[in-house]
Amino acid sequence: MLKDMRFGAGLGVTCAILLSLSAAPAEATLSEALSLRELVAQSDVIVLATCVDQRALRDSRERIVTDYSLRVEETMSGSAPAGGTLTMRRLGGELGDLGMRIEGEPRLMPGERYVIFLRRVGAILRPVGMSQGVLPVEDRGGALTVHPGGAGLGLVQRARGGQLVPAPAALLHPEPWERIRERVTDLVNEAP
Repeated sequence: MLKDMRFGAGLGVTCAILLSLSAAPAEATLSEALSLRELVAQSDVIVLATCVDQRALRDSRERIVTDYSLRVEETMSGSAPAGGTLTMRRLGGELGDLGMRIEGEPRLMPGERYVIFLRRVGAILRPVGMSQGVLPVEDRGGALTVHPGGAGLGLVQRARGGQLVPAPAALLHPEPWERIRERVTDLVNEAP
């Protein structure tokens, strides 16, 4: 009986060890961390906008993508008139009973505001640095607060020895909209 108890305990410990060593599903995509200066430099259009609609479809390569319609409230860079609409595309989405999820791609909610850094890829506008280029905006009684982006991303940078090390997002903490507008405008005006 003692031998059976030891075998059972040993089997339990072995199972626990094997379970702890099994690979966990990825919950983040590694991406090079971009500073606010880099987000601005890589952008063709920078706007404060409200997501008004989303639509999943297949692109020319048969991938599932989601197009977001954005109503522009203010433009800090590029040609996007206030009150006009832009379309931003992200990879992934749900189309019928099929879905494709890519960690780190932004997921916008209709009715929500964002500061968005966009780059042109052919005729399509894509967020710079995946979700790093989509900063959620919260309205606190008429005062807008901009939150850090980068949801679903593990942000890294290369250290001197070449290894990847964790790195901070462009915003370290929420900031007032007026401060973000000023910082972005200053960086846009610095660009050649």
